[in-house]
Amino acid sequence: MPKTNSKRLLSIGLIFMILSFILIARLGFIQIYKHSEYTQRAVSQRMIRIPISANRGEILDRNQIPFTDRDYQNIIIAYPYFINNKNTTSDIISKATGIDKLKVLAKLQQSGDIAEFESKSQNEYINTIKSGKVQGVLSVERLERYSINGLARHIIGKIDSNNIGESGLEKKFDNLLKGDGSDSVVAVVDSGKNVIPGLGIRRVQSDNDNILLTIDYHIQKILEETLDHDKINGSIVVMDIKNGNILGMASKPDFLQSNSQNLSSVNQDYLNKAVNSYNLGSIFKVIVAAAAIENKKIDFLETYKCEGQIISGEKTVKCSTYETHKSRNIDINEAFSLSCNTTFINIGMKTGSKNIIDMAEKFGFGKAQAVIRENKESINVLSESEGQLPNQNDGISNISIGQGSLLATPLQITSAIATIANDGIKYKPRLIDSIISGDGITLRKFNVEQPEVIISPATAKALKVMMRQVTVSGTGTKANMDDLGGSSGKTGTAEAGENTHAWFAGFVPSNEPKYAITVFIHDGKSGGAYAAPVFRQVATNILNLYSK
Repeated sequence: MPKTNSKRLLSIGLIFMILSFILIARLGFIQIYKHSEYTQRAVSQRMIRIPISANRGEILDRNQIPFTDRDYQNIIIAYPYFINNKNTTSDIISKATGIDKLKVLAKLQQSGDIAEFESKSQNEYINTIKSGKVQGVLSVERLERYSINGLARHIIGKIDSNNIGESGLEKKFDNLLKGDGSDSVVAVVDSGKNVIPGLGIRRVQSDNDNILLTIDYHIQKILEETLDHDKINGSIVVMDIKNGNILGMASKPDFLQSNSQNLSSVNQDYLNKAVNSYNLGSIFKVIVAAAAIENKKIDFLETYKCEGQIISGEKTVKCSTYETHKSRNIDINEAFSLSCNTTFINIGMKTGSKNIIDMAEKFGFGKAQAVIRENKESINVLSESEGQLPNQNDGISNISIGQGSLLATPLQITSAIATIANDGIKYKPRLIDSIISGDGITLRKFNVEQPEVIISPATAKALKVMMRQVTVSGTGTKANMDDLGGSSGKTGTAEAGENTHAWFAGFVPSNEPKYAITVFIHDGKSGGAYAAPVFRQVATNILNLYSK
């Protein structure tokens, strides 16, 4: 063979060997080094991502007990295109969910790429679906944003169908609560949408920021159960007098957070009565007494004679408790405990409307209470009403007994009572403690504002003595609870058009104050008869809960 041909064959053989070596090396590179990557790519082509929550940060109580994202719901996901026998599959889904088979079949036939079914319980048919034995059907657990028996709904608010905050804290902190990641499950399936054994379903969880409230879950439950049990249209607020933390805030009637109903409900279900303003009536005598004592306008030894009514200008004001003291003179303590209108108008005349209005403003009337201040910006976290200070044009007779244009919220009243119980030192009401991470690390603490001295300790002490007498021998005896350290407070019955609102606001225990509590009943007729017993029940349950 010529040398030229030999060299040519040698060159071809060498090139073939080099190409074979490169091919073998490439295959080895793919099989060994790139095995994991290519396997992952292949699997990813068979992955289905299913959202399993609203993907928002949680709203938690002061002990990190969640108000949101508490319950799981079984969800059956069906892919009609991959279901060969829709009749048989409909029967399985029907038995798994309790939904009528014909409705399931109709949905499978009418749906496009995907159909969802809710299951209320766990059974063998759901387990069959979970095992991957039903072609084109998966079962996952979806985290529900709201529970059907969820608490603090007026505080939490709700999101709309687009997962955007529509009311309450959901709306105020929508940008913070929105999740950046994807809270979902990933199912690895074959070409028939069946879960591949061994790979199954995995959860991909996002790490959202959560809001930590000052609300105590157990106290909130006490308030709501009390309002529900007695079918009360109204609100109850509980505050820690030592720091201003709002421990409970309930309003009834309630609303379903999952309901898409417009927020302008005719029944005012969406109205948070705890931060809405109302007429006060005799509750305001606490402020009148504080102004009179602090400005040294009265003598504790001076007595007054109630004649059953008093004429002030062109107005005649009657004393609704006249029969209890018509035969004797009474001092300011007894006038307060018996809620004598005529005596308080006399005290108001001595004190002066300006001093009374100034005192109301110092206590926080006429401005929102639960406000966060950050970077010179104020956030009214509950869309709270500011209420309305008394107007000098109301006349001293109206101002002295809490009538006229005066409006205040149950939260404002609770804050005032807490200030008196705390020896005249006022803490701003706090609802939001901090922002925390998913693993409980504090990311941002909302500052506690410096407390203010509103009245002297001597004035506060005098008011506490008067408020104690209300429950011992006055209009609020139905709120008395000597077995748990006693209660102190003030009744109020306010005329508001066709309605008469009932109030009782006070603190417990009398001997060592811890909690300020306000009960407001819309059209409750009488503070002493209707609001005072509710106060006693709530206070008893709270003290029993935390005395263990």
